[in-house]
Amino acid sequence: MDTYNILIDHLMISNSLETDTKEARDLLSATMFSYLILLGVIPAIFVYRANIIFQPFRREVITRIKLIVSLLVIVLGLFFLQSGATASFFREHKPIRYYSNPANYIFGMGRHVGNIWRSVQSEKPLSPIADDAKIPETDMGRELIIMVVGETARADRFSLNGYKRRTNPLLEKQDVVSFSDVESCGTSTAISVPCMFSIDGADGFDKNEAKRKENALDVLKRVGVQVLWRDNNSSSKGVADRVVYQNYRDPEINTICDDECRDVGMLVGLQDYIDKQPEGDILIILHQMGNHGPAYYKRYPKEFEKFTPACQTNELGDCSTEEIDNAYDNAILYTDYFLNQVIELLKQNNKKFEASMLYVSDHGESLGENNIYLHGMPNWLAPESQRHVPMIMWLGSNFDELSIDELRAKKNTPITHDNIFHVLLGLMEVESEVYKEDLDFISN
Repeated sequence: MDTYNILIDHLMISNSLETDTKEARDLLSATMFSYLILLGVIPAIFVYRANIIFQPFRREVITRIKLIVSLLVIVLGLFFLQSGATASFFREHKPIRYYSNPANYIFGMGRHVGNIWRSVQSEKPLSPIADDAKIPETDMGRELIIMVVGETARADRFSLNGYKRRTNPLLEKQDVVSFSDVESCGTSTAISVPCMFSIDGADGFDKNEAKRKENALDVLKRVGVQVLWRDNNSSSKGVADRVVYQNYRDPEINTICDDECRDVGMLVGLQDYIDKQPEGDILIILHQMGNHGPAYYKRYPKEFEKFTPACQTNELGDCSTEEIDNAYDNAILYTDYFLNQVIELLKQNNKKFEASMLYVSDHGESLGENNIYLHGMPNWLAPESQRHVPMIMWLGSNFDELSIDELRAKKNTPITHDNIFHVLLGLMEVESEVYKEDLDFISN
């Protein structure tokens, strides 16, 4: 809270419990251990060694009740003496309750446990959706779609969207469309990733309900699409539980690893996988490590350190704004390289497939604006930088249903993660009552 100015609520508790060792390790620092020792261990030793003499039980209870009542009287008295100023202060500064230790994380943990309990109590079989879904027999062409789920990327850091630095030198040479007005479902991976594949949309999305309900991948698999999820992040957050899933954070699987396993390693052997699918459409999801913070300097190989000096620590408070921006932008530069490699792979399959790439980030990131870092703030409080995300699309030369010029005409259309479910069904030409053409922003 002190270092990154984050807020503790039930979503942040959920994020903490769902992370993995590698992500958590990026948050460990000498400052953190100093806090733990000076404000945790040493005071705990004094408390442990203190010789507390208790009164008889009945007298102890009465004494404590008197103390509590006295303090409540004082607090209420002070409140009513300044009720006008106090009421307006808390009304205008509602987020202040998230700074109240230890009430914030006790309340957050209680709400998180409550959500889990309600989920267990109401367990039921997986709810199917789109039972009527089908691909019409008139669809003779084979689709090959690679969807890249980005991580922690801000739309305003892509030169395709007008950023002053050339963070997309390779994509600028490709015939791509970058959508400028895209809003994420949430501000964390745990919410945004399952939400973007859900039929419920941001307003109706419930994380626990989503685990018991089919998503876009389930529908596509049922109609015959070959679905593969390759993950270089913490997990699919339940989205890929019923399709082929491969963990590319494992050096035994990902052949391109140095300080950490690289996103581009997910492309190794992918052509072989495509060649082994003799029929049917193919959907491949590549879940990036992308720009996951705070150790942005770890997210790219050293040859991509174009913007210098770059922050070389996870203690962002020790770096200048320029150094943080440089490290973050270098990671965007590596994503540019990765997406370019995806497009080049798809070009090799132009003759056999109607090929396309869809890239969209799960959420954005705060880089010190208003002294806020990282992400995960409640939607109603989150700054634009945590929800304004990039979305890029590339179409192969054999893609008959839509031209790149038609797509480019829609680049400024307001889009949210709510659209993704319907876009995927539309790209695969799936017919169903649940498909809403008005939410498929690339539809003709």
